Amino acid sequence: MTDSYRTSASTGLPTSVDDGAPAGHPTPVGEPSAPPTPPAPLVDEASAPAPGGTDQPELFPHLPQPSDDGAAPDRRVLEAVGALVLVWGQLEQTTAEKLASMRQAFGDVRIVGGRTRPTMQKLLAELRALVAMRDRHDKQVLAVIAEIDGALQRTAQFRILVLDGTQSCDGEAVTCHDLKNTPHRVTLEDLQRETVQLNRIRSQIAAL
Repeated sequence: MTDSYRTSASTGLPTSVDDGAPAGHPTPVGEPSAPPTPPAPLVDEASAPAPGGTDQPELFPHLPQPSDDGAAPDRRVLEAVGALVLVWGQLEQTTAEKLASMRQAFGDVRIVGGRTRPTMQKLLAELRALVAMRDRHDKQVLAVIAEIDGALQRTAQFRILVLDGTQSCDGEAVTCHDLKNTPHRVTLEDLQRETVQLNRIRSQIAAL
């Protein structure tokens, strides 16, 4: 007669034995157990591709995609707008430096504008007054100042129209709206012409 119960070494209690293996044991006696499952490798979520291999730009197909050639259709006209802004700032700087040198020649060493940056209209008004004091008998210089004043008034209106009223760009021109909401088409040639005009005025002020 075979004893169907054996004493467990771990618990000390009788354990049912069926054909040499304890009942309920997942592996028969004498067979090796299955190796443990290795852990899954860690994946960086920032570098992992999106599900289905979709990149971020493809999620917004209506947006313009970046290109390496830089040949945007409106690039030249936008560069011309930036050049207009830059040249106007350089004109203000040249005028302020000219005023500082003329003040120093008159014995005044105050800083032009003080704590605030003066407008181009104030700079030109002071320049006109100093030139009139220095060269009140030189009609040619006074005529140059009058010419600069008239040209700057027109160019200042053009600059305000472009900077404050631009609403669209079609590649070779920008569409601007004035204070009365009237549309104006400003072409690339218009922007370049006004930039050349500002550079000419800047040279004239520096030569006064």
